[in-house]
Amino acid sequence: MHWYAVHTRSRHERKAAEEIRQLCEVFLPEYWCRSRRRDRFKRIRRPLFPGYLFVRSALTPSARLGILQVRGVVRIVGNRSQPVPVPEVEVASLQRLLHAAQDAGPHPLIQGQRVEVMAGTLRGVIGRVASSPRGKRIVVTVELLGRAVSARLDTDALAPYEDDPAKRIVSTRRS
Repeated sequence: MHWYAVHTRSRHERKAAEEIRQLCEVFLPEYWCRSRRRDRFKRIRRPLFPGYLFVRSALTPSARLGILQVRGVVRIVGNRSQPVPVPEVEVASLQRLLHAAQDAGPHPLIQGQRVEVMAGTLRGVIGRVASSPRGKRIVVTVELLGRAVSARLDTDALAPYEDDPAKRIVSTRRS
């Protein structure tokens, strides 16, 4: 038996996981985050990989058909001819990480990546990720005239920077 990634329709991960759980083992990696409501913040669970979940199955033709017939399932990830298994060690590592670390969640920024500040008084500043010392804060370096200035910023205020203006992420958040 191997793990396979299953692509689902947007926001159908939980429903698909519940139905597939009747057929085989399912792993839907989720994390806790704060969601802003009109008058308060609420803690909710979100999929770590939106639109995807993992199934462990021998993937016989009947099992494959059963998974594909579940409402919300788009396809089993693979090449054109057959599904490609996800390495067991990767799924096991992800399961251990999410079980052990209460604050685990997505982190789209990597060291050296160009980012733009999307909120706060530094909105519009472009820099590079220098390091991620702890938690949800990150050090961003801005170079000017051969000198570097760094500041610790909240990762929620940053977005990957695209040189092409057509590809830039537009923020609707107010500071």
